[in-house]
Amino acid sequence: MDRRAFLVALTPLVAGCFGGQRSQPTATETSTGTPEPTATPEPTPTETPEPTATPEPEASEAATELIDDARSQLTEAVYLYTGGVTDDLLSVTADAESFRARDVLLRLNGIPRTLAEAEAEATTDEQRATVESLDAMQRFLTQATDAQSWLIDGHRALTEAYGHMDNDDLDAASDDVERVETAAEEVGDPTTTIREEMDTADAAVLDAVGESEYERKVSQLNAEADVLGSLGDGVADLENGLSILVRARDEIDEGRTDQAADTADRAYDVLSDVEDRFDELLDDFPAEAEAYEEVTDDLRYLADRNANDADAIYEDYS
Repeated sequence: MDRRAFLVALTPLVAGCFGGQRSQPTATETSTGTPEPTATPEPTPTETPEPTATPEPEASEAATELIDDARSQLTEAVYLYTGGVTDDLLSVTADAESFRARDVLLRLNGIPRTLAEAEAEATTDEQRATVESLDAMQRFLTQATDAQSWLIDGHRALTEAYGHMDNDDLDAASDDVERVETAAEEVGDPTTTIREEMDTADAAVLDAVGESEYERKVSQLNAEADVLGSLGDGVADLENGLSILVRARDEIDEGRTDQAADTADRAYDVLSDVEDRFDELLDDFPAEAEAYEEVTDDLRYLADRNANDADAIYEDYS
């Protein structure tokens, strides 16, 4: 074969297969731009359903029975407080001849356990509130019983102190005065607790007391406590004045008349000051504490009489 002729014949075929012709754009070809963003539709708001109110549970029968039991026990305690004759707490004052504090406290002692059981069984807010109020009344009656006991002890000690001083038995009177001062100090704790930590509104839970009687009883306890405090200070000074006067009389018996005059003068100063304080108290004596009024007048008279005796000794020997 003529190789040269073959190559010449092959060239056009190769050119047709590998030689690129310049492509021409078609009539339908267009340039591609950035597509416009498609708007997102606003979501349809969903209405929130109104919450369904939770129905109040039914009152527990077990709690109701326990509450009634506690209320009955409290009512019994009130009757024990008043001696079983009435349910009027105001009928018991500092000059009461019989007051069985122990019986009242024994009745009150079991109530907290009953109320604890009632609270555990309670299913409604009303039951729980009732339990709280009954508990407050249990604490009130406990504190009132404590205060009443000290007020009565103080009144008895004052009466006995007057009797012993009037009979010149100052040794016995000294013990009485100490009892008065103890009662005046001890009554402060329960009366302060009642006044500062308790609420009159709780008394509405107990028919045997009620809010009005509660308020008046608190006023009575506080007034008697205040008067007892004043009398405790006064009777201690009265005892001191009488002791000085006794010393003046002893000095007269021993022939020391000049010294007796000076001693009597000091006794007069103390006794007349006590008399003035008792007079001032009696001039504006609180009605709620009238149980102490008679013994206050007796003590004032004793101070006055002995002040006059002291003054007479001073005049005779000065």
